[in-house]
Amino acid sequence: MYTTGATVVALVGSFVTAAIAQYASASGRRMRVLRTAPHLASQFRRNWVSVLSATLLIAGVCLLATALDTTETDPGGVHWAVEGVLILGAARAYRLLWLFNAVIQATDRDLADSPH
Repeated sequence: MYTTGATVVALVGSFVTAAIAQYASASGRRMRVLRTAPHLASQFRRNWVSVLSATLLIAGVCLLATALDTTETDPGGVHWAVEGVLILGAARAYRLLWLFNAVIQATDRDLADSPH
């Protein structure tokens, strides 16, 4: 179970990286505002870093649990740590969807405004 969790989180991490690349490469007016307006820019950066950090933390805890949980009874309670970071992952997944949706909407609006 722990290895599967780490694998799924690593896959999500690749989506996070793709979303950040999309955010960084978009060049329309709205995206410039998102990246340069003092309040918006710092908020977006904090959110991206939070999502990426949580992804790394969750994968690390799942891999660590694989090494630590060597018995059938789990005397150290490793499963609780994994369940805790998976709950964190669910919250960060929602944030990732929100961020990615905001970037897509801004990029689409910029594209619609540009002359063909």
